[in-house]
Order: sequence, then structure tokens, then C-alpha cells
Amino acid sequence: MSLLNSQSHQLASEVERRLKEVLSDIVENVEISADFSIRHPNYQPWEMPTEMLSRIQALPKEMQDKYMSLQLRSFLYGTYYNGSTQKLQALGYGNKVQQLDLENSSFAGVSMDFYLQLDKANKGEGYFDSGWSVLREETDGSLAVTKGGLRLHIQRDKHLQEYEQSAFVGDVVSILMPKNLVQNGFYMAVGNAGLQREEAMVRIYFNVTPEGAVAVMAGLTEKLNQRGIPFSFKALYNPVDYQRYDAGVLYFGKTDYELVREIVGNVYHQNQFVFKQEIPLFTLELAPGLGLAEEPDKKFGSEESFGMNRCQIIANGLLMAWQQEENSAAGRMTAICEQFSELGIEALASLLWSQLKSPKFNADKFKP
Repeated sequence: MSLLNSQSHQLASEVERRLKEVLSDIVENVEISADFSIRHPNYQPWEMPTEMLSRIQALPKEMQDKYMSLQLRSFLYGTYYNGSTQKLQALGYGNKVQQLDLENSSFAGVSMDFYLQLDKANKGEGYFDSGWSVLREETDGSLAVTKGGLRLHIQRDKHLQEYEQSAFVGDVVSILMPKNLVQNGFYMAVGNAGLQREEAMVRIYFNVTPEGAVAVMAGLTEKLNQRGIPFSFKALYNPVDYQRYDAGVLYFGKTDYELVREIVGNVYHQNQFVFKQEIPLFTLELAPGLGLAEEPDKKFGSEESFGMNRCQIIANGLLMAWQQEENSAAGRMTAICEQFSELGIEALASLLWSQLKSPKFNADKFKP
């Protein structure tokens, strides 16, 4: 059973108002133009440099549509989903807006002092990753191992479990991996039991201060590792980026939800003062600053995050309406509803259909 469906009464009471409010703002105020610009009365326009515009316009229409889709997705992601660019884009804040994939390109700088604080707070010890084949033993006694095209050199006593330390060439072993990774602007802690399974994955979003991220890192990694739960928890490694609603994200398997919910609840109550109010759009509010989401059933790309997936659906609806020259708020909302329905996301589609029936849209002619 879907975790969100099992809490449908909360979905109606906690998500409906905010989701309708945001979608109304999008369909009423976001403007798409043939010059690939995106405008909103409260934000600086996203405009393409003249030299780039001529090159894009020379591409096949399919490529142009794809570019516009990605631009619109990024705008929605930073402005509405996690708030990462609201301040930067606000009118009067400045006149330079970078039109980049916000999830992958905006956090190039690492604050080493803060990174080290997160690393010290991470109570993990590393995890054993299975499926490595022993290629050969080197003259210094180290082993060359390989998996998925990657080759590493390891020490028997440091990287192998005791019962595998006498491994021979051709054996398949598990090797000790570090307790952390670095991922797209985030420091990511990995549980001692390893990473969560990709399928049936759940995430909880933490909207915290930088100091709060350090405290939450310590509490989660200690308690989740004590229970032997596979997980990863990432936190932004630069304090200046903590205007995002998803400054921290915990990933784990759905089967561990009840255990994780108990642990997260304890950590939350011990550190409640470090949490802000907002949560990412489309997530279920567990508490102020704490949002829940499941892995999307249908993705547009294998590496697509939950937020990018939802923003892509909205972008597709807006582009469909624009291409059909349907620029009314009701027409645009209808196109977005249809996109959610086609992907089987009925709970959200139903919410938006109900919004269409409100007097505000005067849209009785539109039916699900």
C-alpha cells in the first residue's frame, strides 16, 4: 500500500490548500514565449542570450521543444518546488539569473569547514559492498578487484571481512566502502548496512538551518545505524545554500518506514528549534519543515529525482497548452491535470480537477 494513500486524510488537509495555491499561481502567472524566455510578474525573466537563441532556433523542432521543457522544469523546480532560487530571482534582488539545471549545477563550491563538521557528525563507520571480483594479487600484497567496469586496489586486512581475507583470484568478495559520498552539492552519509534499495524507496526532506543539519546528521546516523537500517542521508555542504526546503534528504526502503518514522520523530523533537516551516511542493507534511515522498512509479529519466519528476509533469502540461494556443488559466490547469492522469497519479489529478471546478476558474465545461 502506498504510504501516501494510507494517509489520504492528511493529504487532503495538509497538501491540498498549498498545492492548489501554487498551481493557481503557475497557471495564472508563468508566461512562455517563442524566444524561449520564461516570465513571472514577481521574478526576473529567464532570457536566453541572443547568440544562443539563434543556435537553438536552428535546431529541429523536437530539440527546441526539449530545451524549452528543461528550462521550464528548472524554473519550476527552483521557484516552486524547493525555493532554491526564489530570492535570487526576486525583482530588485539583482539582474543576473543563471538558467541552469538547479539540481546538478548550482552548488559547485564546497565550504570545507562546514563539510568537516558534517563528516564529524556522521556516526557511520562504512559499509561492505558485495559483488567485487578479485583480479590478481600485487607484489605488495594488495588485491586488484573489479565491479561494473571499476577497478580498485584494496588491502586484505583493511577492506575485507575477516572470513574473506584469504580470498584467491577469481573469488567474489565484499569490500569496505567509505561512510560518505559527495553528490551534487551534498555531503551524503551512507549507513553501515549499506545503501537503500532503489525500488520502493522513500525519502524524507528536512528544511533545517546549517547548524541543524549537523545536529540531524549526528542523530540520524547514530540511531539508524544502531538499528541496522540501510539508508543514506545527504545535507548541503555549503551553508549559504540553506534557503532550500530540501536542505537535507533521508533515503530508505519502504519496508523500514515504521522504524524510521520513530527515529526521525525522536530526532525531530530533540532538534525542533532548527527546523523551518516550509517543505518541498508535492510532499506530505509530517511536521513543520519535514516532508515525505515516495519514489515516482514512472520517470522521464533514470536519474530523475522526485522533485524534477513532478516539475517535469507540470512543465509538460504548460507546454501542451502553449502549443495548442490555450493560454487561459483553466485551459492550462486542464492540461496539467491530464498529464498527472496519464501517469496514473490520480490523487494529485483529483485535487487539480476539483480546483478547476471552483468559481475562480469558471470551468464547469472541463470534466475529468
